[in-house]
Amino acid sequence: MTFAIGDIHGCFEELKSLLDACRSSAGDVTHDFLFLGDYVDRGPPPTR
Repeated sequence: MTFAIGDIHGCFEELKSLLDACRSSAGDVTHDFLFLGDYVDRGPPPTR
């Protein structure tokens, strides 16, 4: 299972919550994350 995640914009806490939800959804199935878009440019704090 592959999860595509785009435009994080430095929102680290939201990203952690999203990753946890994806892992929970995948269960025991092998999974990968594909990150696309903007990683750092806004959000509190963008370089964390």
